[in-house]
Order: sequence, then C-alpha cells, then structure tokens
Amino acid sequence: MVTKPKEDLQKAHRRRKNRESLLETLESIIVAFVLAFIFRAFVVEAFVIPTGSMGPTLYGRHAELECTDCGFQFSIGADESGRRGGPALSTPPVCPNCLRPQRVPPRVPLYSGDRILVLKFLYDFQEPRRWDVIVFRNPNDPAQNYIKRLVGLPGETVELVGGNVTINGVIARKTDAAQESLWMLVHDTRRRATRRGWKPRWQTLDGWEQHELGYVLAKAPPRDRTAWLAYAHRDLHDRPSNIVDYYAYNGGNRREETWLGDYVCTDVGLKTEVTAGGAESVCIIEMRAYKDRFRFELTAEGGKEPTQILLNDKVVAKAARPVLPVGRPVEVRVANVDHKLMLLVDGDRVANVTSADMTPEGDAAYEPKKLSGAERRRFHETHTDDPRAMAAEVRLGARGGPLSLEYLRLDRDVYYINERLRNGEPGHATEGNPFKVNGDEFFVCGDNSPKSFDSRLWLEKVDRPVVPRRNLVGKAFFVYWPAAGSRWHIPLPLLPDPTGWRLVH
Repeated sequence: MVTKPKEDLQKAHRRRKNRESLLETLESIIVAFVLAFIFRAFVVEAFVIPTGSMGPTLYGRHAELECTDCGFQFSIGADESGRRGGPALSTPPVCPNCLRPQRVPPRVPLYSGDRILVLKFLYDFQEPRRWDVIVFRNPNDPAQNYIKRLVGLPGETVELVGGNVTINGVIARKTDAAQESLWMLVHDTRRRATRRGWKPRWQTLDGWEQHELGYVLAKAPPRDRTAWLAYAHRDLHDRPSNIVDYYAYNGGNRREETWLGDYVCTDVGLKTEVTAGGAESVCIIEMRAYKDRFRFELTAEGGKEPTQILLNDKVVAKAARPVLPVGRPVEVRVANVDHKLMLLVDGDRVANVTSADMTPEGDAAYEPKKLSGAERRRFHETHTDDPRAMAAEVRLGARGGPLSLEYLRLDRDVYYINERLRNGEPGHATEGNPFKVNGDEFFVCGDNSPKSFDSRLWLEKVDRPVVPRRNLVGKAFFVYWPAAGSRWHIPLPLLPDPTGWRLVH
C-alpha cells in the first residue's frame, strides 16, 4: 500500500481550503448583490434631482455665486441649454439679500443636482401625508421620475388662493418641518451691503444704533414710549416696494432686468437673537398683513408685564411667565403665516392660546379681514410710494429698558402661483377654479412655483392632472450627496458638500 507523503496531504488540504474560501467569497458577493437589488427595489433607492422645480429646498443642476457686495452666497439654476462653463441667463441674477445684480463669470462651475434617498416601502404601511416630498412616475411619461410636494389628498377639493393652499375652502397650514424648508430669504443683517448709496433695510429710530451685525438700544426710552426699528423693503432701483415672490434661484431668466417677482407676499417670519438689558425691558414685534395687525410682546424675567400675542389689539395668547432672561441672548422667531401667529423662543412655543382658534401645534389661528376690490388693487401694487399701499409691515421696538439684537433675518413664505394652461385656460386648482381630487389620487406642486411643471399645468397625455397611487415611488427623506458648494469653497463640482447633508422636509 502506497501512502502520500505528509507534505503532499498538507498542500492538498490548503488547496481545498482555498477553493472553499473562494466559493464562500463568491457566495457572499452574490448574496450582497441580491440583497442590494432587493433593498433598492423595496426599501431605499437613490435619485438625483435633475431640475430646479423644488429649489431651493432641493437643488437641480446649478451654479453657486457669492454676492460681490454683501458676500451672501446663493445658487442659481442652470438649464441644460447653458453654454459650456456657465448657465444660460438672459439678464444678470440678483442677490436676494441686497438686490445687487451679479456678473456670472464665463467659467463658473456647474454642479449637478442634489442626490437623495427615497423610502420606497413607507406608503405600504402609512398613507401619504400633506407636505410630504414625494417621488413618483410622471403621469405624462411613466418612464420618467418626478419629485414634488404633496398638497392635495384623495377626496379633497384643492384651490390656490393668495399664494396659499386651501382644502375644501379652508387654508392648509404647514407642519413646522415643512415651513422651515419653505421660508425664503428677504433680508439678513448678517450680510451688509457696502456699495455707495445703499440704504439699510432697517431704519434706526428713537435711539437704535447699528452694532456689529445687529442693533442695540443702549438707553431705554421713557416708560410710556416705545423706541422703534422699522423694516423698509426696496426694489432694484432703491424705490419703496412691497415684498414680492422673488426666487433668486431663478434669477436672470426674465427679460426685464427690474423684475423681482409678480405677487405681493404678506406671510413673513422674523428671526433674531434678543438680549434684555434689565428686568423692565420689553421687546415688541409688530406686523401687519393687509388690514390685520399683530403684536408680539416679550418681557424680561423679573418684570411685571406679561408675554402675550395680540391680534387687532385683542389678546389671543399669553405666556405663563416672562421669556427673556436678563443678560443672556435667546433666539426669537415670530411669524404670520398661513393665517396663524407663531411665537417661539429658543425653538419652543411659549404662549398659550386664550381667545382664538388654535392650530394642532399650539399657534393662534385667525380669519383675515375681507378686502374690497379697490383695497385689493391698492395693496397689490408691487412698487409704491404710498405707505397705505404697503401690504405688509414689520417693525421691532423696545421699552422699559435696554435691548440688543444680535442680527435680524426676515423671510417670506412660499407663494403658489395661479398659472394658466398652454391653451390659455386657468390652471388646475387655481383661484376660482378649484379641483376635486378623486380616490387614490394626489395633487402635487413644486416649491419653485414659477418654474415647476406640476398638477396645476398637466394637460397633454393625461385625463386628470394628478398622481395616481400606482405611480407613487416613495418619500424623499435624506440628501446624502449634496452638490459641492459655497460653504466650504470647494472648487471641484464632483465632491459633495458635507454641510449640506440634511433630512428632506
């Protein structure tokens, strides 16, 4: 009997182990691929945003600019017809902060759209919700994926009135998360213009002085007086103007160089950082939208006056205690948006609604006063020297003690435009032309209303301008690969901008 040497047996054993290891590796790779395909098909899939219809919530193909005056950084959409090395623009884009027209360098880098992750299984377990950002197969071309914001649910009647979404005749109020995504900059004092002749947007009165990026009232006015700091909006030619629906992302794509929007906006929010100088200090923020007046009174700890919200001189919400600590800054956000009044201090609602309707989030809701035809025409003039024609006013005051403001940022809400179809008829769900959504249908709009082809305008290959349930792909939930960008000044378009990783709301 012949036996193999011991070393031959060891070599054979090693070869067998190597073959087994290789087979296990191949098996693991195959399993990984199968799981990846299953994961992509049923759980999460990645998509790239090709256009600017959801800007600035989600960026499509775009260029990034830094204002040559105030230094504010913003993006402008670039369509596929853009020349090599730069976007196609008919007029110069305009800085949304200081309204300085910008020169686009001929070789400005172009960035691809945001890359997002989409939850594909979510709607198998829960119904789609209003304000979700959804991905779906385009009803006009099912081979193409679209992304929009869901505004109308099955069985509802949708109508866009005054830039707002109404459902069955009642205004639809946004969730906090959606609202935060839909605020659009009007002005931020943290970026000051330096050009000759530029007028600061906040008019200093009664002792207020500019201090670094904000304002300070070092000496308190008499107790029976309020020292005011008033916002004055202006247009490209430095004329008094109403706040309008300007989308900087679309800048430079209109023939008229003076164009900064067509529709007057009265839904605005003010954010600031307030430091009370003494126990008697009171911070007052007043707003007006058409004929309705709103007043937010924030008092300092140790003071005797209440923190409260007033609607047309009537108290509608009151806090249990003062909300401004003496000598320590707090972030304050007030807003008139979707026919509700918001007051947040360091991100928390501090006032309890007393004598008005209340939203689920705890804000005071109201019905605006009716406007006559003449009043509507007067208020809707975009450029006017007549203070009575200003549709919105914002001012901030102090009394009782010193007050300092680290900065002031004013935003406007998204404005959904009443577009017309290509045949000249009113668009779907536009004002005066409400649209009824049937079962298993959804009505969608883009955040970039002037540049969004959505349910308002669909007509060509579909019987109804809706997204059928069967066309739903899933809910967008995370930007995992933002375009490279302005925050870190990364000059390479293929690199992601880590500061842009964010949830989609």
